[in-house]
Amino acid sequence: MPRLLLAGFLLALSACSRLAPEDKTLRWSAEQLFEKAREEQSEGNYSSAREYYSKLMARHPYGTLAQQSALDLVYSYYKDGEEDKALKELETFIKTYPRHPQIDYAYYMRGIITYERNNSLFKRLSPVNQAQTDPNMLRKAFEAFKELLEKFPNSPYSEDAQLRMVYLRNLLGQHELEIAEHYLREGAYVAAIGRAQSVLESYQNTPSSPYALALLTRAYQEIGDNVRRNDSYELLKRNFPKMLQEQEIQELLHGDIKRKDSLIAILRSQPKI
Repeated sequence: MPRLLLAGFLLALSACSRLAPEDKTLRWSAEQLFEKAREEQSEGNYSSAREYYSKLMARHPYGTLAQQSALDLVYSYYKDGEEDKALKELETFIKTYPRHPQIDYAYYMRGIITYERNNSLFKRLSPVNQAQTDPNMLRKAFEAFKELLEKFPNSPYSEDAQLRMVYLRNLLGQHELEIAEHYLREGAYVAAIGRAQSVLESYQNTPSSPYALALLTRAYQEIGDNVRRNDSYELLKRNFPKMLQEQEIQELLHGDIKRKDSLIAILRSQPKI
C-alpha cells in the first residue's frame, strides 16, 4: 500500500475512533449492570432497561443474574406493549432453564401475555367487550394457565391462575352464545341450536347457560318443535327461576329476534363474567 494512502487510512481510522462514543459500561460488573437495569425499569424506562439486561446477558451469560435478567427482559417487553417479543423470550427461558426456581412464574406470565397480546390493542382504543376478541387466544391463554396448574399445583401463582381460567371460560362461553344469537337473528335456527347446545355442553355453569337455554327455547319454537321447546323452557325455569324476568332472557323468549344490534352496541356491551 502506498505510504500516502496508508497515512490517509490511519488518519480516517483515528478520526472514527474519536467520533465513536465510548461505552461507559465496558468495565461494569454484572451487579452494576443489573442494578442499573432495575433502576431504569423501576422508572418506566423499559427500552433503556433492556439495553442493560442484554449487555449483562451477553457479557456474563452463566451467572444467576443473567437468568434473572432474562425474566426481567420478558417483563420489560410486556410493560412496553411488545407482547410477541415477550412471548419469544419466555419460550427461550422455559427451554433453557426448565429447573429454574422461578420457572412457575414463566409459565404464569405466558398465560398473562398470551391473553394480553390479543386484547391490549382493543383496550387502548375502546371499552371493548372482551368476549368479542379472538377465541383462539382465549383458549391458548386458558391452556397456558392449565399447564401451570398441572406442573406446579403448589405455585404461589396457582390461585390467581385458577381465577383467570374461570374468567376465560366465561368469556369463551359468551363468545359461543353470541354466535348462536347471531344465527338466531339471521333465521339460521338449526345452526343457532347447535351453538346454544355447545354452550350448555362445553361451558356449563357459566353465566351464559340461562341465556343459551332461552335461546334454545326460542329457536325450537321458530322451527315448530314444541316438544323440545317445552323441554328447554322447563330446564330454564327449573334451574334459573330468578332469571326468567331478566330483560335479555325475555327478549330472547318473546322479543323481535330480527332486530340487530349496532356494532358500537355490541362492542360496548358488558361481558357475562
